[in-house]
Formats: sequence, structure tokens, C-alpha cells
Amino acid sequence: TKGHSSSSNPSTSKHRDAAKSRFFQENLGLSNLTTDALKKHNAFTFEKKTSDAVEMEEDTQTVNASTFKTFDTFASDWSACSNQSFSKLINNFRSDSAIHKEMLAVLAAVTEVIKDQGGKETNTEYFGALMTTLSDVDLEETSVAAVLNLLGMGIKGVPQGILQSRFSQCSKIFLDLLAKHAESDNNVIMKGLLGCISVLLRAQEPPVWKEPSTKNVLDSLLVFTVHSKPKFRKAAQHAVAAIVKGSLMMQGENAPSHHPAAPLTAEFCVRQMESHGAGTTTLHVLGLLKEILATFPKNHLKSTCESILKVMTLGNILINSCGLQALHGLFVSRPPPAVLPPELNTKLIAALYDYQPSAIDSQPTQAWLAVMQEAFINLNKQDLAQSVTNVPHLFVLLTTLWLSGKPEVTSAATLTMRALVEEVVGPASGLPRHKASVAKVIVTVQAGLKYQYHAAWTHVLHIIGVLFKACGENCLEMLVPCLEALADLRDSHQFCFTSELDFAVGQAVRSMGPEVVIKAIPLQLKGGADTAQEFKRSWILPILKENIQKSTLKCFIDHCMPLAVSCKNQSAKLSAENNQVRSLSYDLMQSQLWALLPSFCTQPSDIAVSFAVIAKPLGSLLSNQKDQRLSVMSALRHLVTYARDNNRTQDVSELARFAKNYLPIMFNLFTTPVKGSDEEGIRLATLETVKVYLSVAPKELSSELFDRALVKLDSLAKNENFVRESVLDLLRSLAVYQDMDRIKDLYTRTAAKLKETVDHKEQKKYYRMLEDLCSSETEGCKEFLNQYLPEIRDLLLESLSTSSLSSKGPRLRCLLLLLDHARTSNQELITAVIPEAVLCCRDINTRCRQSAYELLHKMADKMADSGRLESYIRMVMGGLAGSPQLASATLLALASITHHTKESMPEELVSVILSNVCLLCSSASREIVGSTLSYLKVFITSLATDVVTPCVPTIVKAMISMTEDCKRHLRNKTRDILARLVRWYGADSVMSLVPESEAVMRTRLRNMRKIQDRKKRQWQQLRDAKKANADEDDDQFSVKSKPKSIDEILATLDDSDMEMDEMVDDRQKLKAKKKTNNVWIREEADDIVDFTDISTTKKITATKPDQKNGMGQRQVEVKKKKESAFKRAPDGRMIIRDDSDSDDEPRSRKHSHVPGLSDSEDEEELDEARSTVSSVAAGRKRKLSVSTSASSVQPPSKYQAGGVG
Repeated sequence: TKGHSSSSNPSTSKHRDAAKSRFFQENLGLSNLTTDALKKHNAFTFEKKTSDAVEMEEDTQTVNASTFKTFDTFASDWSACSNQSFSKLINNFRSDSAIHKEMLAVLAAVTEVIKDQGGKETNTEYFGALMTTLSDVDLEETSVAAVLNLLGMGIKGVPQGILQSRFSQCSKIFLDLLAKHAESDNNVIMKGLLGCISVLLRAQEPPVWKEPSTKNVLDSLLVFTVHSKPKFRKAAQHAVAAIVKGSLMMQGENAPSHHPAAPLTAEFCVRQMESHGAGTTTLHVLGLLKEILATFPKNHLKSTCESILKVMTLGNILINSCGLQALHGLFVSRPPPAVLPPELNTKLIAALYDYQPSAIDSQPTQAWLAVMQEAFINLNKQDLAQSVTNVPHLFVLLTTLWLSGKPEVTSAATLTMRALVEEVVGPASGLPRHKASVAKVIVTVQAGLKYQYHAAWTHVLHIIGVLFKACGENCLEMLVPCLEALADLRDSHQFCFTSELDFAVGQAVRSMGPEVVIKAIPLQLKGGADTAQEFKRSWILPILKENIQKSTLKCFIDHCMPLAVSCKNQSAKLSAENNQVRSLSYDLMQSQLWALLPSFCTQPSDIAVSFAVIAKPLGSLLSNQKDQRLSVMSALRHLVTYARDNNRTQDVSELARFAKNYLPIMFNLFTTPVKGSDEEGIRLATLETVKVYLSVAPKELSSELFDRALVKLDSLAKNENFVRESVLDLLRSLAVYQDMDRIKDLYTRTAAKLKETVDHKEQKKYYRMLEDLCSSETEGCKEFLNQYLPEIRDLLLESLSTSSLSSKGPRLRCLLLLLDHARTSNQELITAVIPEAVLCCRDINTRCRQSAYELLHKMADKMADSGRLESYIRMVMGGLAGSPQLASATLLALASITHHTKESMPEELVSVILSNVCLLCSSASREIVGSTLSYLKVFITSLATDVVTPCVPTIVKAMISMTEDCKRHLRNKTRDILARLVRWYGADSVMSLVPESEAVMRTRLRNMRKIQDRKKRQWQQLRDAKKANADEDDDQFSVKSKPKSIDEILATLDDSDMEMDEMVDDRQKLKAKKKTNNVWIREEADDIVDFTDISTTKKITATKPDQKNGMGQRQVEVKKKKESAFKRAPDGRMIIRDDSDSDDEPRSRKHSHVPGLSDSEDEEELDEARSTVSSVAAGRKRKLSVSTSASSVQPPSKYQAGGVG
């Protein structure tokens, strides 16, 4: 029979219908020809557009293109809808989607009707039209889905009054459709209906909720929250949660305590749980309660919680997990006391103790701990007294979990303890009425230092450190015994947790103060032959040094300084006895004790009272003990800085009173020649201390020291260069604190020396002195600068020819400071300074280069403010015609200026600079070409893409024009530029600009494309791996680790730590896992489990119980010895049998005894053979046939060694 291809009206049109979608439809595939690609192509070809062309492009750049975001899409050609509520459909329309086509058709029809009736396309008009369409009983299922989807888009924008006035009509339509499609599999219809009903109910006022019809609508919605289909159930649960939590009545200022739907929802949940017990429906209800339990009123919340606890007694692992998840959602929501009173919260906590899982069941235990933690924190927010009263019992239980032997459980218990200490115990420690409860917690945690907890000492010490931090300030007496116990533990032989213990003691030092810690843990310096016993507690000194904060000088004077003096005397005594080893030990101990002084001087509270006591010993140390000078000067700097910056006038006066003692000592130290790098470091620290101390010293003392320094400078002989340089450094520090006359005298000396000196070091000193005078904010320096600014400018310009290379940095900084103080652009100064600043861009000194760039930027800003930036750039560009060194420096200067002024530099000026730079790329000088490539790299990195894109062909052409020598020598710089171009514009686009003759560059571009593709694949694999391993963090406990969320804990029950005594086939295990959950009951040999007892819950676990020892740790199983291939007789003889001798022996061995091998070799041979056979069998894709497998057990030959023939 003939087909239907020739029929005008065929009865079947399957192929014709399929072909229709290929005509007049949008191509949904992503093409490489995108609007962005066209823009780049136009930029590369340097199209010069007229203003008319630009306007035309702006009008036509919204051409239909699926890969370019635009409002004019294919869908907008078929629908004239202008309402933004439906923009999601218009912008994301898919022509291969039947529902999208139907939605577009419905939207076009509704829009046309609204426009024909003179409507304004408001949400209300669309709502009315769509509801009218939806009321048509003859509407097809596809059309219903389309209308509901459109309704879901627009109903949220409908005014509340409309939804309230049309509630009865709309709800009837929705309920009729819900009843009609309740048994269907159309997810689109059901999700749309449930969403629309939710929005409709959210808009209703409280009086409406008293009507039975409204409750019926809610009941219809609640039925689907326990539906067997996940999509229906999730949509309904989301709708209910949105009603009770996000209704309009709950968002106002006078919102009620709970939504009227909350009691109805609570009653529904209770009914479902009580009627279904441990069924699947209860799991669905608990999933809903996780989101909305905190919204229930007090009475309904109580009854719901009772029902949750009741179903948790049934022993179902999943029910317990979901129940804990629901309670966790309640506590995390932090409901107000009107919803969850403290009494109910306390009762829930007490009840949850009966549902504690077994300690070996890690996942449920972590979930239970998370719930208890949030329960106590929520109770603490409402009633601190009840929370603190009940928390010691939980701590007792948590310490037992340290003995579980499960790392996950131990870490979870520690994290729960830390949260409770920080949130509950810490705030309560400051209130006297809670001291007893806090003391119980401290004693409970301290008990963890017993040896039975030694496996968890890392966690115990961490919690002790947290306790010190939270309670140390208010519970000194309670925590001192814990400190003493830590010290004894630290002194014990081969103690392994020194880092954790040191951290805990450090927290005690920070919170309790060093004095308490030193009294609780004395140093115990003992004389004797054993040096280790003499300094048994020296481990505490580094801890004190790192953790002392806001202490007192008196503490150091009373406890540390006497020990330091004693160590010094003992060291001298032992040295006289020629016992150098012990003498050195005591000397080092003295240094460590004095090294604590800077820590005690960090924000001390008693400078005005106690500094006078220690001032004289510090001066003696500065003068006589070289090893202690760094510690003393550091302490002085800390004291002065703290007193000065915090305006502590009494402390400043006390410190200034001793300036006359300390400054001369430090002046002498600084001007004394040194030997070795150690003494040079002390000398530099002395100068820094002098600068700090002069900020609080009396002005009379500063003036006196300044005059004496000038006299000293004049009296020096020509060969005393070291002392002269030292005096100049001191004068530089003193100058900024002098009056106008002294500064003028110093400037006169400086100006003369700058013109006549030939010593480069001395010249640099004077330039730095001038720099300090120009940068200081003191009154004398400001007055001097205002009067002598022109003279300083002339001096700097005149001394240009005589300045040395080492003086360029401070000289440039002086010029920069002059420009800062100049009131005008100062064209003459800028013109004179440009060459020097440009040349310094290639200086070997990093700070000098940085100063040169800052000066160029400052001059550019000055010229830009006066509208002469272009003339400034052209002055800088004049150096391009100079020597290779000058041209190279000019290119670097232009790169820096371009980056600094990229926002304000005109595009024409950028093009001029780029064209000149590209011309220099063809130079034969490596120095020049290297700088041009540096400029190009800055150019493509700093400037906007719109500016860079038209210049890409010019840049590529310039790199092509480079000489072969420069290409080879500067290949790394060209690689960086090409890599950026490839990353931004694609390898094909850049390669199109490279001629075929440039084979090397084209090869490099192809390689870059491969590298880029490889990196993309690697990044994608890395992201996938991170996503896959997000929940597989098995790291040990650390201070920064955070507890898992309840969703992560309860998502799945991990059975990875189950240990099977027998080998089970993988396929059987997989089937078993799909059918049932593995549950075990822990019981003793002589006990019978009473399932009517609520405590039985603890004996039902999801992890197979293991045999435990007294410590709660898994006993070490002794590995069975490898069985020999042959049995042995009692006297040791080996019994060798042939496979055919016994039918009971398995016929799987293919290797018989080989003569010449020893016993051990025979075993290894057999093991290797077995492993090889098993690996081959496991790796074979195709199973062996029956004949093959049967024949495989036959020997390859008739003869068998040791056989019977």
C-alpha cells in the first residue's frame, strides 16, 4: 500500500508535525557568532564609524540572538505583552518546549483581549483574564498547565485587596482543579495550583481564617504535605511554610504572635503522627515540622513536641533522626518566650536525655549533640538561671563521650562544650549567684585530665583553654587548681600534648593575668648539679612573653626582676668557679626573664606609680649589660608609645622626667663604634628609641641636646667619619623638635654642605635631614617651611649637578614634599624635575624608583588640575628620542603615568603614546624593546576593554616587527602579553592577526590555546572534586573547626565504619541496603532488652556494636597467621595431598608444590598466584563460559608433582 506522503489530508501526520518545529523557529544552539564577537571583529578591523552609523548601531544592536541578553527575543515577536511579571517567559522562551509554546499562545491571546478592551496590562487585568480562562471546564490539560504557570508569575503582583475580595471564587476554582488533577502525574499543574493557593491564602486577613471555607482550603493543602510523590509533597510543604511564616499579616508592625493557620497545621501534624506511628507519613510530617515548628502557639507547640518525642520512642532510626531535625529547627529559630517558654524548653532538654543515642553511633550522636547545644543556647537567651543550673549535668555526659573511641563523637562533644562555655557558662561566671554551677562545670572538665581520658587530652586541653578565656577574669579561685594540675602534667615525663597545654596556659595568662599564673606555676629555680631540674618550669617563659596583655609593671618588679637578679648573681658565681656550662645556663635564664619586660610594658596600668621603681635598673642595664639592651629599649618604646597615643598625661610626665637620664646614655651608645652585626642591630634600635623618646622629652632638654650635638659636629676631625655620621643622624632626630631659629641655623649648615661636600654618605645624610624638615608636622618646621619654601626649591634645583646617585632617593622625596606644599602647579619646577624623575625610574634602589614614580604621579595630578596634562605627557615623551637608557626609563615612566591617569587620560593621547611605543618595538636595543613590552603589558592590563580592543592589531603588529634577537631574548614578556590577549579575545581572534610567515608566534598561540583548554578542564575537575568531597572532611579536631549543621549530620546515615565479620557478596549487600536499614541492638549475654523501657533507645544503633575494653576503645585484633598451603602434623611434618584425594577439599588451587622452593617461598608463590587469578577474574569484562570455567580447574598436563599418577 502507498504511504501518506502524497495525500493532501493524511490521517496520520507524525512526520509533518515533527518537521514543523524546524521552520520559522529560533535556533536554540549557541553559535560562535555572537554580538560580542561581532563587536570584537569590528574593533580589530578598525571600523571608523560616523555619528550616524553609531546611532544606527545603537538602534539595531538588539537583533534576535540567543547568546546576547536582550528583551527583544523570539517570544517578544509573538506576544506584545509589556507586563514585567512575564519577562521570565519572554526572555527564557524555548521553542522546543511544548509548555512554553502553550504559555506563549495563552499570553498572546490574553494580552490581545486586554488591549482590545482598552486595558493597561496591569497585574489585576491579567489575573482576572487568566482566572476566567482557568474556569473553563473544557480546558485541556496542557492549557491548564500553561495558565497556572502564567498565573503563578503574575499573582504575586496582584493587590492584596483583589485577592481578598475574590477569595471565594478563586479558591473554588483552585480546589476544583486540585480535585480533578489530584491523581494525575502532571507536576506542572499540581505545583502551579499549590503555589497559587499559597499566595491566595497569604493575602487573607485574620477574620477570614475563622470561616470554615478557608480552613477547608488549608486542609486541602495540608493533605499534599504527606503525599507519596516528592515533588507534590515538597511544593505543598513550601506553600504551608510560606503561609505560616510569610503572610502579609505577619510582616507588619502589629503582627500577631502566630498565624491563624498555625494551630490548624499543628493539629494536622499531631493527627498524622499519632495515626501512622513509625510509618513513612510520619517522616513527611517531621520534614514539614522542621520548617514551621517554631511558628506554632504555645499549647500546640507543646502537644506537637510531645507527639514527636512519642514517635521517637518507637526505635526507628530514621524517625529519630527526623525528630531531632525538627527539634533542632525549633531551637535554631530562637522562638520568643510566648511561643517556647523557658519551662517548656527545660522540659524538652530533660526529655531529650532519654533519647541519647549510643556513643558508638557517631552520626545520630552528633545530631543529638547539635540539638542539645541549640536547646541550651536558646534557653540561655530567655532564662540564664535555668540554663546554668542544668548545664553541669550535660557536661558530665559530654565528658563520658570523650571515652567513646570515635573521633567524630569526641570532636562533636568538644565543639558542644565550647559553644556552651562561650554562650552559657562564660556570661554566668560574672554573676555570684551562679558560681556553684560554674564551679561544677570547671570540676567536671578538670576531671578530664585524669589518665583514663589521655586519648582525648587534645580536646580536654582545648576546653580548658576556652574555660580560661571565658571565665578566667571572674573565677580566679576556681581555676587556679586547674592551672596547678596543668603544670604538674606538663612536668611529667614524656608528656606529648605540650602545644595544646601551652595554648591553654596562654589563655589563662590573657584572661587571669600573669601574676595569678606565676603564683600558681612558680619557676622553681633550684640549685644543683642537674641543669634540667634547675629550670624545670622554664617552659612558661615563652608563654608569658606571647600572652601578657594589659598587665602591670609591679608584677614584673615583684616576680620577675628578683629572679633575673638572682640568675645574674648565680651566673657570676659559677663563672668564678669556672663552671661555664651552668654559668651560661643562668645567663640565658636571666635574658629570658628580661625579655618579658616588653610584654609587661604593653598597655600597663601603673606607669605613673611603678616606673620610678624600675627606672634606675633599666638605666644600669643600658649602660652595662649589652645583652639586655634590646629588651630594655623595646620596653621604653612600648611605654612611650602607649602613654603618648592614649593621652595619658600623668604617664607621659613620669616618662619625660627620666628623659634626661636615658637620652644621654643612648646618645653615647649610638655614637660608639660597633663590631659585628649584633651590635649594629643594637645601635639601630638605639636610634629608633631616641626618636620615640624625644616625642615626650621636655623641649628644654631637646634644645640642650641639639646645641651640644652641633658643637660636637663642629669639633670633629676630618677623619672621624663614623662619629660625624652618627651625630648627623641624631641632629636629624632632634631637628624636628626645635624652634624656628635653631632650624634656620641647621638649614644654613645643610645648604652649605650640599654645595661643597664630596662625601656621598654625608651628602645623603643632609638630604634626609632636609626631607625630615619638610615632612614634619611640628610648629617650628611648619613655620620654617612657609618662610623658606622658595629658597629650598632653588637649593634643590641648583644642587642637581652635584648630587650623588645614593642621594637621589631622599632628593626626590624632598621635591615631592615641595610639590605637596606648592599652591600652584609650579610649571618651572616640574619642567626642571621631569628628566631627573624619569632617569630614576631605572634606578637600582627600590625605594628610589618608588619615589620617582610617586613624583611623576604628583606632577601629572598637578598638571591635570590645571588642564595641561597633554603638555606634561609630551614633555615626558621627549625622552624617547634620547639614549637607550633614557628611552627605556621614559617608557617605564609613561607606563606608570598611563596606569595612574587611566581614568582621565584622553583616548587621543593614549593612541599617540601607543603609536610611539609600538614604533620602538622594532629597535635593535634589548633595553628599549624590553621597556616597550612592559608598557604594552601595563596598557592592556590597566585600561578599559573598550580602549584596548581597537589597539590589539597594532600591539600584535608591533610584536611581530621585533628583531629576531629581541624575540628570542624577550620571549617571556611576549608570552605574558599574548597569554592575556588569548584569555580575553580567544586564540583564533589573535591568530587571525598574525601572518603565516610568523610560524613561531602562531605555534605559541596554538600552544596557549591548548594550555587554556587544559586549565579550564583542570579547574572544572577541581570544582567537581571539591563538590564531591564537601561532606568528606575527616580531619582531626582543631581549634578552628566548626560543628556540622543538622542537615549535614542527618542527611544520610553513613555505614562506612561498619565492620563485617563475614564476607558478603557486594550485590547482596547493595540489595539489602535498598530494602532495609541496618539496625542493631546492643545487649549483654545475661540481659534481656525490655522494649517497653524508654532507655531502650540507647541500645538501638545504626552501627554494628564492637567489643570494647575498659577504656571504651576498640580492642586490637590479632591478625591470623597466614595459612600454609599444606597442613602439618603434630610433629611438624608437612602433609601433601593431591586434589583428587579428598572430595572435601576445594578444587581451586592451580599451583601444586614445586620442588626446590622453601616453605616461605612456596607460600609467597601461592599467594601471588591466588592474587593474580582473583585480579584477572575481577577485571574480566566478559564472564567465562561454562565449558571454559569447568576446564580451568583441570591441570595443563597429565603429570603432577607429588601426585599419585
